[in-house]
Amino acid sequence: MSNSWNEFCDGAGRFLDKLAGEAVRLTDAAGMQIRLENIRSRLEKEYATLGKLTYAKLNGGQDNAEQIEASLSRIADLRSQEKEIERDIEEAKAEKEAQKEADKAAKKAK
Repeated sequence: MSNSWNEFCDGAGRFLDKLAGEAVRLTDAAGMQIRLENIRSRLEKEYATLGKLTYAKLNGGQDNAEQIEASLSRIADLRSQEKEIERDIEEAKAEKEAQKEADKAAKKAK
């Protein structure tokens, strides 16, 4: 009886470990997606700012070259962050697929 109980406990422990690992991966993926959407929102706002500055320069002749340059710099920074998060998301997807394949191979080996 105690042998069966130990096997049950071991199996339950492995299941809970796997479940906890999956929960962490899902949380990380959701967090990355939220960060990506935040960056994209900020990027849209910065494009709008750049448009307003450019319009003011072209129509009103305002000397706002420094502001335009600062806006372009912020856009470049945000685009860099966007690409980095997109890479992180793709890497996480690839890791998840690799884990699925490893799990399938381990099941077949049993």
